[in-house]
Amino acid sequence: MEELKDRLPIAWLEKRTILLTLTGSHAYGTNVKTSDKDYKGICVPPQEYYLGLDSFNEYNNTGGKNFKNTMYDMDISIMHINKFVKDALNGVPNNIEILFTNEEHILKCNHFGKELISHRQDFLSKALKHKFGGYAYSQMKKIGIKSSNGTGRQDLIQKWGYDVKMAMHSVRLLTSAIEILQTGTFSTYRTNREELVAIRNGKYTEKEIMCYIKELDSELEDLYKTSNKIPHKPNYKKINEWLIELNKDALSKVW
Repeated sequence: MEELKDRLPIAWLEKRTILLTLTGSHAYGTNVKTSDKDYKGICVPPQEYYLGLDSFNEYNNTGGKNFKNTMYDMDISIMHINKFVKDALNGVPNNIEILFTNEEHILKCNHFGKELISHRQDFLSKALKHKFGGYAYSQMKKIGIKSSNGTGRQDLIQKWGYDVKMAMHSVRLLTSAIEILQTGTFSTYRTNREELVAIRNGKYTEKEIMCYIKELDSELEDLYKTSNKIPHKPNYKKINEWLIELNKDALSKVW
């Protein structure tokens, strides 16, 4: 957390961050020498952001969708606990990944962060199929796009004939969702990381990748219908009651 302090312009943000993890390729185990570092966190803002006119959803310093990072860049995103919980309950992949990241990739985790992680299984439900699958489909649609307006990674398309990085992310998302539905749990550090790196390195043709993605999507669809490892919907009432108590406790604390 020390290396990030100077990069957080909001005075209270560092001390009120309850969980901060390394994310992206480093957390998946698919990073290469040129990979930049991504960090995501969750915070409990001061009470004026709950009771007054001030508002806060998320801080991030990313350069936008058409910004190309280098190995020296550091992307930081820290989210309001309420927004994080709501999105996680809806199965947003980035949020689920934070909860199931390897311990070695956690930079900060206080009492409230540990409490959040202790409830991580409660965030897994079949609802995540739509988010994981939806993001995978979105990536898949861009795999072969060739344009002059910055859409897609043109350097990769020129080298391999298609965007191998988007292909890798599509496979990662689908195999992650399949893992959850098969086992009832999850590991952000991917068990199929060697396969993912091979995709990233252009081992397969675009046709082979598209066929593979369709196979994975079909497998996910079947598991959505048959799996009994996780509930169909999350227990919103249970999580909501827990979140209220956590916020009460955190807001009464002197930070």
